[in-house]
Amino acid sequence: MTSRNPATLHTERLDAYIDLDRYPIHDLDSKAGKDLIADAQDMMERDTLCLLEGFLRESAVSDLSAEIGQLEAGAHRVDYPATIYGWMNNAGFPPDHPRSQLLRRNCGVISYDQLNAKGACRELYEFDELTEFIRRLLGYDSLYRTACPTLSIQVNIMDEGEIFDWHFDTNDGVVSFTIQNADEGGGFEYVPMIRAEDDENYAGVTRILDAVDTPRQPEMSPGTLSLFLGRRSLH
Repeated sequence: MTSRNPATLHTERLDAYIDLDRYPIHDLDSKAGKDLIADAQDMMERDTLCLLEGFLRESAVSDLSAEIGQLEAGAHRVDYPATIYGWMNNAGFPPDHPRSQLLRRNCGVISYDQLNAKGACRELYEFDELTEFIRRLLGYDSLYRTACPTLSIQVNIMDEGEIFDWHFDTNDGVVSFTIQNADEGGGFEYVPMIRAEDDENYAGVTRILDAVDTPRQPEMSPGTLSLFLGRRSLH
């Protein structure tokens, strides 16, 4: 009886989650891998949002959904008002100014420490190939997975009537997987590059808050990987 090559077994596990024929993240130095990175970076430069539809296999989406479903009842519920500019001192602005307005954020959150140590969610997160893929997309010299038990993985669950209202991110990029869409509503909306470090464009932000301007609402089918640059893009 011969043992199988560990590298082969690892690639098979990776392929069980990710469609490596379409998205060869295990071979990023190949022509197909370099083309994938170039295409994804082009999407980010153009739209601040990279969407890779069908990145996860249907069977993987099913496994992830089943694991999450078993933990849904124990999700931490969050419900609080917050300003769009949470990292700034927002005192002294008029009540109708974007810096003063408080918007609602409420949903359920399942974090890394609640997930099965041998389950699908953690296994997907801990693939080095996925980390390396995101590193190259962002153009960093190095990128590491955080070991924080609450921030490393966050599964957001939204029930009817819940909302995670307009805000900016304070980090450079957010990686998300769409596991299940709402039966009705529940869309992701964003406005790319509405602010700059030297121009907050409060007038433009106000037009979005007042529903004068229409944000983008891309479709994200289950299995889609998204990498979103939300520091300057209202969403």
